[in-house]
Amino acid sequence: MTVNIGVIGLGMMGRDHLRRFSEVISGAKVTAVCDIQRETVDEMAKTFAATPFYDADALINSALVDAVVICSIGPAHKEQILAAFKAGKPVFCEKPLTPGADEARQIIDAEVKTGKRLLQLGFMRRFDAGYQKLKQTIEAGELGDILLMHCAHRNPAVPESYTLEMAINDSATHEIDIIRYLLNEDIVAVRVDRPGKKTSRACPHLQDPLIVIFETESGVRIDDELFVNCGYGYDIRCEAVGEHAIAGLTGQALTYARAPYGYGQNIAHSCMERFAAAYDSEVQHFVNRVREGKALSGPSSWDGYVVALVCDAGLASLKDGEKQRVIVPQRPALYQG
Repeated sequence: MTVNIGVIGLGMMGRDHLRRFSEVISGAKVTAVCDIQRETVDEMAKTFAATPFYDADALINSALVDAVVICSIGPAHKEQILAAFKAGKPVFCEKPLTPGADEARQIIDAEVKTGKRLLQLGFMRRFDAGYQKLKQTIEAGELGDILLMHCAHRNPAVPESYTLEMAINDSATHEIDIIRYLLNEDIVAVRVDRPGKKTSRACPHLQDPLIVIFETESGVRIDDELFVNCGYGYDIRCEAVGEHAIAGLTGQALTYARAPYGYGQNIAHSCMERFAAAYDSEVQHFVNRVREGKALSGPSSWDGYVVALVCDAGLASLKDGEKQRVIVPQRPALYQG
C-alpha cells in the first residue's frame, strides 16, 4: 500500500516535508497540497506533481488523500484536525497542537469519541538518537535519582515578527515535551525569569535571553535557557544531573576538523539541519502506522494538550514573574501506556 498524503501549509516546514516525501520516505507519496497563497499552491503542485487545493476542507475530504499532514499556522490547526477526525483520516500535525490549552482540550474530546488515536504530533526530538540514548541511560538507572536538568535552546537569529510570547509557545515547547519524555512525569510548576541584560542583537520589543524554571512531580528542577539571537548557530543542550553521575547530549556533529587554527566541529544553523534524521524518522513512523492500519503512536494529542497547559502557565509567569502551578487533569484511557 502507498499512502496518499495531503499537505496543508506550504511554508518552511511544509516545503521541507514535501522534499522529505519526495526523497526520503518510503510507502507514501504526496498527492495533494494546500495553502492560503494560491501562487505557492500552484508552484508546489507543479514541482511535486500533486493536485492543488485552495481550501483545507476540500483537501481533507478528497478521495485523493488517505492521510493529512498539517503544517499550517497554529491558530488554524484545531479546525483542520477536527475536519480530519470527522473524515476518519490519520493526521500528522506539526507543533503546536493549538495555541492554547482550551482548544487542545476540544481536540482531545473529539479524538476520544472516535475510539482510537488518529493524530501524531510533530515533537521530533523524541526521534533524535541523542535524546533516545539519554532516555535509555536515565531509565537504566546509571545516573541514580535525577535531581536537576540543564537545557538550552539557542537560535542564530529570529525575525522581527518573533514575539516574546513565541519564546514560550514556539521555542520552549520542545523542552517542555522532552522533559516529560525523558523523565516520564509531568511538569507541575513554571517560572519565567528575565535577566537584567539582553543581547544587542535582539529587536527592541524582545527580551533575549530568557530563563525558564520548571519543576516536575517528583521535584526535579530544570532550567531552560532560551537565547534566540545567539548569533553563532542552532545549539540545543540537555544535561541530566543524577545522584551518581551526569549525562547529556553531545554536539551531534558528524565530523570535526584539526587545523592550524585549532580543533573544531561544525554547528547546525537550523532545526531542519540539526534534527534532519529525527524529522525523517518521525514521518516514516507515521507512514508505517498508517500503512499497517494501526492506531497512531508517538507524541499524541494528549502530549500536545499538556504542553499547552504548561505554556499557558509560562505565559502567565512571563507577565508577572511569579511561579505558576500547572494542574494536569486525569489522562483519558485512550492515551494510557
